[in-house]
Amino acid sequence: MADKKKRSGAQPSAAKAPSKAPWLVGGVVLIAVAAVAAIALSGRLAPLPASGDVSNAQAEALIKRGARVVDVRTPEEFAAAHIPGAENVPVDAVVAQAQTWDKTKPVLLYCATGERSAWAFQQLAQAGFEHLYNLKDGIVAWDGDVTSGAATRTAQGLQPLPSGLPAMYEFYTDW
Repeated sequence: MADKKKRSGAQPSAAKAPSKAPWLVGGVVLIAVAAVAAIALSGRLAPLPASGDVSNAQAEALIKRGARVVDVRTPEEFAAAHIPGAENVPVDAVVAQAQTWDKTKPVLLYCATGERSAWAFQQLAQAGFEHLYNLKDGIVAWDGDVTSGAATRTAQGLQPLPSGLPAMYEFYTDW
């Protein structure tokens, strides 16, 4: 009879051992909720602004949201200075190059003063891109971070600027 009590006493305590599954599932759900909240708070779930010209602050927000940043200036201009993470696609090649891009992802275009990027904006809008943005006033008015080279091309060859700042010029101006 004592053996029966020991056996019956051992079985209920083994059956009453708490399961770790609910805690594990609860932990996974909590982590998922926290991740969704973090993404929502970072602005990635908010709708994108309407396509068009954007200010520096709006461009910074688009960059943080993962917009493709495209510098449509010449390779020499790009080498002198560009927005970090930007890719250089000269204005005369942007339409052909854009054929490989996802038309649903945001694209931020810029040049020196906003003229060439405005033209590229129109071409890409006609090609069906949904979220296009043109940095109003171009990189000359940009107040964010810039990756810059130490020199720019001049009539005498490659010469550093005394100020260390990049030289910006626009070919498609109407003056």
